[in-house]
Amino acid sequence: MKQASMHVASLTLDEMNPRHAQPTKSLEESIAAILDASAPKLLRLAKSIAERGLNPTELIVVMPDGDLNVVLEGNRRVAALKLLHKPSLAPTEQLQRKFAAIAASGEVPRRVQCIVAGTRQQAAPWIKLRHTGENDGVGVVKWNPAEVSRFGGRSTPTEKARLLTDAVTVWFADDAGLIADVATVRENRITNLGRMIGDPDVRGRMGISFDGDSVVSDFPKERMRQILARLFHDLAGSVSVDKIKTKRQRNSYLQQVEEDLPKLADRLDEPQRFSGTAPDSNNEAVETDKTSDSATTKTPRRKRTDFEKRLFQSVSMRNVSLRTSEVFQEAKRLSIDEMPNVAAIMVRIVVDIVVTDAADQLGWKRGQNDLKGRIGAALHQVDPTQDNPALSDAWRFSQKDEGALVLKTLHQFVHSWQSNPLTSEVRKLSLAYGPLLTHIDELIEKKKR
Repeated sequence: MKQASMHVASLTLDEMNPRHAQPTKSLEESIAAILDASAPKLLRLAKSIAERGLNPTELIVVMPDGDLNVVLEGNRRVAALKLLHKPSLAPTEQLQRKFAAIAASGEVPRRVQCIVAGTRQQAAPWIKLRHTGENDGVGVVKWNPAEVSRFGGRSTPTEKARLLTDAVTVWFADDAGLIADVATVRENRITNLGRMIGDPDVRGRMGISFDGDSVVSDFPKERMRQILARLFHDLAGSVSVDKIKTKRQRNSYLQQVEEDLPKLADRLDEPQRFSGTAPDSNNEAVETDKTSDSATTKTPRRKRTDFEKRLFQSVSMRNVSLRTSEVFQEAKRLSIDEMPNVAAIMVRIVVDIVVTDAADQLGWKRGQNDLKGRIGAALHQVDPTQDNPALSDAWRFSQKDEGALVLKTLHQFVHSWQSNPLTSEVRKLSLAYGPLLTHIDELIEKKKR
């Protein structure tokens, strides 16, 4: 068998496709049979092809037949391509309109890479292996849920919860009570812990984030001991899923444990990164005995986490206007380290356009004369009692004692070319205003219902 590039027009579907109970007699019948089996699945496949193209890791297998090439493997993909290029092949007007709309939304490949087999018999062993499961390890061995999560960069809340339990076990190995609670949570309440740390407000106030297989702390470990001990003790005991199911309940929990949370004044200038098995020697500060004359070891430079690399990286906005969403998404692609000046300007711009957009959509009239007023109006709407810990920095930076200085800094980022923003300043502002943007988006969604 050999590989070749072929035009979609030269391909035809297999009339003896084993997916069909009976052989088909034409291309139209073959397409109709695939649509009868599951039109929604073929529409989703077509949408994926229009958006991202064909999967380059799975080539189509064809067999020459006169002027055409019969598709032995990949009939659904080729059917989707045929319908995208010629929606009239669909048997109903409704499906024709849907495929036409999908085709107009992206770019549809006109040529595809194929494996050319001389005969059906030559391709048969490989096609059978592709569709009949693991075959004792010879075929494709599917990932289990944990492996899927790890491939996704530990992206699921449950996997993040497991990373945190691993890290806490290493960090506080000397604390028997905490370790016992961690073991209980890991064994019986891991999804509850995942629900808590899957909430960006909880992570933000506790000062933790995740980077690959590492847990990242905004505070020294010892400043984290009290809240982690409280969290694991509560989850191992009286705090069930019914008490932390909603965002409001989780924020209420944060208020209850306010005294155990690390103080913002103790926040590190640069976060520390720890793996779940041992401190990351490239990132964790080296502890030395300050009273010893030989304590001359310097703190190695710590690697910044992905959470810190880009503006508002943990924030999603789905309910703001289209233009605001486009600006926000473009701003999120900015690297703070590589483009600190542009990132600093965009912090100010993004915050301003989001609070202005919210005011327009929700009809806020008061407090719209200046940036402080616009931010203040938004804060009063999303946090009227001023008791949401996740918004404490936003209140402090824009409305309270140091607010005037911070707002002046934001203005200088845009208007003063003598101002040279520090990356640490940009990160601090991004982290402070990120929860506000999230709450504004949620408020817009709630008002739209």
